[in-house]
Amino acid sequence: MTETWGQFKSFDEKKFEALDPEFTKKVSELLGGQDLAACFQCAKCSAGCPVSDKVNIQIHEVMRMLLFGLPEVLETDMIWLCTTCYTCQERCPQGIDITDILFGLKNMAFKKGIAPQGYIAARQSFYDMGRLYEPTDWEREDLELEDVPELNVDDTKKILDKTGLMKLEEVE
Repeated sequence: MTETWGQFKSFDEKKFEALDPEFTKKVSELLGGQDLAACFQCAKCSAGCPVSDKVNIQIHEVMRMLLFGLPEVLETDMIWLCTTCYTCQERCPQGIDITDILFGLKNMAFKKGIAPQGYIAARQSFYDMGRLYEPTDWEREDLELEDVPELNVDDTKKILDKTGLMKLEEVE
């Protein structure tokens, strides 16, 4: 298995104790999850994945973990490093909405407090400043751009507060 660059560690030598049919049921209720059982492990999704050499588990293995009811799938970096290019979904001979399932898994993981630190920092930065990072004056000067325009983040904060983005974690 290749070395990953995400925060999550390899599953090599990990022992999975029990299968959780309720977890599989929850996943099958996600957008795209209704066809989960149609996966027959052809691995065409993994073969076309542009991040397959960067993740600790391949997308076809994620699908198998979902079928087996292994909630440890939420600890994989595949769900966070997915580029949402939809290649897996386009290549799937069964027409499974794999990318949509990954979006749902990302939400499930986040609600359980499982997320890369960079995502959490970016979310906070977006809330505080209305952008992911504050461009510097010298960057703009190099590009011959005017000064950074002032941004009123009050409207952004209202939207984020109303949608509950900053309070998504709901540890069960």
